[in-house]
Amino acid sequence: MVATAIDAWLYGERVATFSAGRSQRGVPRVALEWDPSATARWGYGSRILSHLLPIDDDAPVSPARATAWLDGLMPEGRVRENMALEAGVDPEDAVAFFGVYGGDTVGALAFVAPGTVPPVSTGTRVRLDDGGVAALLREGLARAGGHGRSRHLTSSLPGMEPKIGLVRRDGAWWRAGRTDPTTHILKVARAADSPTADLVDTEAAALDLARRVGLTTIDAEVVTFDGVRAIVVSRYDRVADPEAPGGLRRIHQEDAAQALGINTRDPERKFQHGRAIPSLAAIAQVLRDDGARPDPLLALTTLNLAVGNTDAHAKNVSLLRRADGTVALAPAYDVSMHLHHGHASRVFAMDVAGERDMDALTGAHLVTEGTAWGLPRRRSQRVVTQTLDALRTALGEIDRDAHPGVPVAAWSTVERRTDALRASLD
Repeated sequence: MVATAIDAWLYGERVATFSAGRSQRGVPRVALEWDPSATARWGYGSRILSHLLPIDDDAPVSPARATAWLDGLMPEGRVRENMALEAGVDPEDAVAFFGVYGGDTVGALAFVAPGTVPPVSTGTRVRLDDGGVAALLREGLARAGGHGRSRHLTSSLPGMEPKIGLVRRDGAWWRAGRTDPTTHILKVARAADSPTADLVDTEAAALDLARRVGLTTIDAEVVTFDGVRAIVVSRYDRVADPEAPGGLRRIHQEDAAQALGINTRDPERKFQHGRAIPSLAAIAQVLRDDGARPDPLLALTTLNLAVGNTDAHAKNVSLLRRADGTVALAPAYDVSMHLHHGHASRVFAMDVAGERDMDALTGAHLVTEGTAWGLPRRRSQRVVTQTLDALRTALGEIDRDAHPGVPVAAWSTVERRTDALRASLD
């Protein structure tokens, strides 16, 4: 039976009910009603769920906002379409979609039937050998290509690239039950004859650099499962906790597109490319409004420019929303090296001080961007300088043999860009 309403649970509390409806033109719309217990726990005006959706028992939430935010939790493109088809729901109906796939979402939200409580665990984990993991990865590829079925999929992960969530425990892989949290995300490498076949390799290397610089907690490696290459990435929104069900505690997060109310059904909307939003300044303002410093965002932007990550769009920047109401920039993820490829776009996903040409951007642009957020110039310069110096040190210390799929041209491009950005500050 297709769900027309779902309860949203967060940190052991029912926070809201999302109900499906339609506009006068027949377009799916979502209504949101706050649960009084959410106000009692976090307070009037709290943004525990989203920056876009402060808790307010007295004022109805705009359906456009609720729709855009909930839609932002869903996968994109053919992955969404095929998952919806398998579940027998409209791919544009987010409420119906999460009525099926809402047991384990990105972040800490769990969606259940109205009036029910999320189960502690389904107890239906299935151990997988390499062949079993490979089969799930191949299913993910088939879904992204418009073929295949999603009968084994247990959670919803945003994005365009085919990916799956699994549990790794004691060195073994497990397929989680529908409401069980997963520990790792696996993303299939592109075909060996693809011009971007090394994308997963440079992502693992870039995340290694980001961890050394102090901008992420993620571990990433490229693994071949029964002939299928994939990047294996640890989830930063899952934390080991022996007192939590299943030994894992979920941490809530939202991406910047959700926080800004951008509906990304058109995948181009997550890029700025001259628009007013999304923008780095708007994301920095979200951090400030929620009591967090924007300095890490400037450091992350510096890293993205130095490694040549043109894909640092609004859905690849996220915010952690902890149970105590505090907010922080999420660890860096989906960072990769692109500019060693001759065919790569030279346009950065966001404007930096009004410039988005990767070859024209300098350290001075980064400093100016930071000052536009209200940072003192000296502080802005210090963030950029320290990030570049730490990255240059990391480039000298990283074990490149641990990343054999990264071509020499990629390393040299990152070194050259890092040195050029640093020199422009002097």
